[in-house]
Amino acid sequence: MSDHPEKEGLESLNLTPDPRILEVLGEIPYQPWQCLAELVDNSFDEFISDPDRDPADPPTIHITLPKAGASRQDAMVCVADNGRGMSLGALEKALKAGYSGKGRFGSLGMFGMGFNIATARLGNRTEIKTTRAGERHWVMTEIDFREMQRRGSFHVPLRYVPKDDPALHGTEITVRELNEKMLESLKKPNTLSTIRQKLGRVYSYLLRDKSPIPEIPDIELAGRGIPLYLQGRRIEPRLPCVWSKSRTVRHRGLEISAVQVVNHKLSDAYACMRCGQWHRQFDVERCVRCNSEELELRPRRVHGWLGVQRYLHESEYGIDFLRHGRKLLIDDKSLFIWENPDTGETLHEYPIEIPYSQGRLVGEIHLDHVEPVYQKTDFERDTREWRDAVLHLRGEGPMRKNKARERGYGENDSPLGLLFRAFQENDPGLRYLIPGDGQHATHQAARDWGASFHRRLPEFQTDEKWYEAAAAHDEIKDREHTGGGTRGKSRPARPIRKGGPILPGESEDLGPRTGLDPLPPATPTPSAPKSVSDPDPEPNPVETEEQRFARYREHARPLHDLEGDVRLADMGRRHVRVFETTVGLTDAHGASVPVVSRTVTGMNLEIYVNGDHPVFREYGREPRDYAIIEIAHVLQVLDRSDMKITAVAAEVTRQFPDQRTTDSALRDRAEACLRRVRELAVPIISSRPAEIWASLPSDAKTRAERDAARVDPQLDWMAASADGRFADYLDATAIGILVRLDPGTFLDGAVFSTKWASWSDAQARDRQVAQVVRLLETIGEFLTETGHKTRKELSMTRLAIDMLEELVTRSE
Repeated sequence: MSDHPEKEGLESLNLTPDPRILEVLGEIPYQPWQCLAELVDNSFDEFISDPDRDPADPPTIHITLPKAGASRQDAMVCVADNGRGMSLGALEKALKAGYSGKGRFGSLGMFGMGFNIATARLGNRTEIKTTRAGERHWVMTEIDFREMQRRGSFHVPLRYVPKDDPALHGTEITVRELNEKMLESLKKPNTLSTIRQKLGRVYSYLLRDKSPIPEIPDIELAGRGIPLYLQGRRIEPRLPCVWSKSRTVRHRGLEISAVQVVNHKLSDAYACMRCGQWHRQFDVERCVRCNSEELELRPRRVHGWLGVQRYLHESEYGIDFLRHGRKLLIDDKSLFIWENPDTGETLHEYPIEIPYSQGRLVGEIHLDHVEPVYQKTDFERDTREWRDAVLHLRGEGPMRKNKARERGYGENDSPLGLLFRAFQENDPGLRYLIPGDGQHATHQAARDWGASFHRRLPEFQTDEKWYEAAAAHDEIKDREHTGGGTRGKSRPARPIRKGGPILPGESEDLGPRTGLDPLPPATPTPSAPKSVSDPDPEPNPVETEEQRFARYREHARPLHDLEGDVRLADMGRRHVRVFETTVGLTDAHGASVPVVSRTVTGMNLEIYVNGDHPVFREYGREPRDYAIIEIAHVLQVLDRSDMKITAVAAEVTRQFPDQRTTDSALRDRAEACLRRVRELAVPIISSRPAEIWASLPSDAKTRAERDAARVDPQLDWMAASADGRFADYLDATAIGILVRLDPGTFLDGAVFSTKWASWSDAQARDRQVAQVVRLLETIGEFLTETGHKTRKELSMTRLAIDMLEELVTRSE
């Protein structure tokens, strides 16, 4: 008697697809991580649908990718789980292309459609193995689209393979004969890093434990704790770096929490299990869209949380939207734009405060009932379900009070409206929960701490460090207010001279000492009389100021360490951005100058400094120092200050802590630069860890091990030295050794932008390598030697850091 009664009389599975699958398979361009996500979705579906699983048998999902040296014949992609396995009937339905079963609105997978798209993008042959506990065989089948098309048949054979342990259970999907472009991409070190990061972000909720975020105490919103492994290494979820729900600010008499929990229950409705249409009427018998009778009464709910990130960022803010635990939208900013439903008018509401390009409002919102697009990169936004969710989350009218009143709306009390009302400002202190140093917001420091949070450093996991910095800012301001007098309000009149007042970009008496050109004399110098026979010259096109500054900007790079808020006593506040150009600069009168400035939108100030000006090239002056002089001059003129220009320049200098050349300040900069180098080197080193570890000298290995023991005492160092994690602890000298040993791997934009491969001369190549290595060695010696250093030694280190920062590859 057969031990597998279902197989009797069944020799093949009917996988004849719905015609629409043939239309979309070749049209949907999936990236490698998206293909893997489609396969992983089905494993997550299995575990989510099995809430009574034995705790002694925890769920696991493993992804295996081809190694760097794998040939096309040997390369494969495998996704395996230890779920319950499938019966023959369930397997046939799962693999049938275009099939939409009742799992469509209770799961991630929509198995057939996504499965066939993903496997077709990965390769030509897909093998599926599945078995249930107690069965003696694996049920196996193979899908080969080319063979199906050749035979004109969509039937595929079944095989039964004995298994050693009847207690085994689970499903394995293996794709072979990988497409050449896909295989080439999967073998790149950066692809592996990208897949790890993407899956850690997309499945953050499903991967993280059930209580990993103390800032959000709601257990339901914490996570599901399902482990996912890539190449044997567990994928870490990207956790939200938010202020605690217990942190509040007072706004118009209300205590508003930094985390707003959302739990908006909607009425149950009938969902069509075939096409996804919702039906709110209870007497419906057939779907109004596809005429199917497969209707099921389903709950509907908008739930999750909205919160405040501990740091501002140009891109890392916005709301993540999830469907059954998977994030379809990440950092979505559409809710920050209000649209008038009657006129189509739109208002960009956030962020617009200084710094106007950076935000911190974030969140995770679950919309299990809203239909996704097929690529699972968005929701169907034309549906009533999406519009209703947006209406509840951000309200009907604008979030800005004045804009709402102008358009006839009341105050916006939606979850996002409350959060916006309390935290839209970015002023330092506890009033808005922004870290500061007593003078200005320390946004860069807050971002650096956020990076440490995401690197799982223990001291950055709670919001205490951010809170202490915000509280310290207020304490400093309070001491200034109560402990010392303030300057009188009366000030001398604005300086007047022949030809009008001093304007931004002009200088008073700094020309001879700084190289800044003074104003031309008020009375113009008479020109030589024009000869009657001289022809009129061809008029030159006049360049507008906007065109002139656009030209400067086109040939400029930002000096990030001179970007931020500048606030001086009685001079207001300005947001400053400094750019170093490679083209000549002129003032409003056409005279050549090393630095110019202009005031842009709001309180923002742009400074442009020509790094090739003779005063820098021939006299060794520092462009940043001249930029600070220009900032000071503009502030002095705009605010009619009677402070000496040198005093204003000194105050401005103190606003930019990255410019300090103290030992501790340079250590912070050097460590930050080295962290960036390590981040870029990790994917490369992880692709061939054994080879690179063996190439390092013993003293470099010892230093790395000691640093790892200091930073992470729980780390398994033997495993870290085998799988490439040791790269996180290499010092600058060790990285220099790797660059010298294998420049082709680390230069040419991989870690450093220095060109190497394009040079054919050996000496030229050696010079390129030596430049990077010397800088790394200089920084390495500085970090290692803790003794007293002279001002010149500190200056030399600062220049080395400046130069290395310019060479480190930066992603856009």
